[in-house]
Amino acid sequence: MQDIISLLNQAVSNELRNEEKLGQLPAGFYGIISLRLKQLKVMELTASTEEAKLAAKELRKNITELVNALMQIRVRKMFNALLKGGTIEVDEYEKPVVPVLVKFVSQFNELRSYIVEGKTKDLEHFYKDAPTVYYLVQFLSPADKFMGSDLIEYGPFEAGDIATLPQENAKILIEKNIVKKVGEI
Repeated sequence: MQDIISLLNQAVSNELRNEEKLGQLPAGFYGIISLRLKQLKVMELTASTEEAKLAAKELRKNITELVNALMQIRVRKMFNALLKGGTIEVDEYEKPVVPVLVKFVSQFNELRSYIVEGKTKDLEHFYKDAPTVYYLVQFLSPADKFMGSDLIEYGPFEAGDIATLPQENAKILIEKNIVKKVGEI
């Protein structure tokens, strides 16, 4: 498992070395990490000694913290590149996030233009007419922390947990059978 820690540390270091450009991740990077985290969770649940359980739990916690740090850096870089009108090359697992970021940056730029151009009426309509739809969902399986389309961090969740999530995120989780819709807000 130390190979995953080394891989994550290297990825974080690469991202920190270049403040603007996204670093290239190894093929299947997120899939490999997800598999290792799953293995650690199984080890944590099935270990024969309390010491082994605690070691697996601690290692899973450390890996999760590194993943969160890496992804926050990468999302920030994606956002900044899009704000500057640039393009981004992302990992295959990150591709579903790009349309949400593009939409957010577009709306952000629209808001900015209303403010700097003194378009008070447009500004009022912008925030009053743009409700965010949220779904009330129940988790069918555990889920780690994630960044919502409203840029709020959600999770972690356990099976049976009830949460309010942005519609965009809830739909993805519904398609993957991770949550079921309970209501709409």
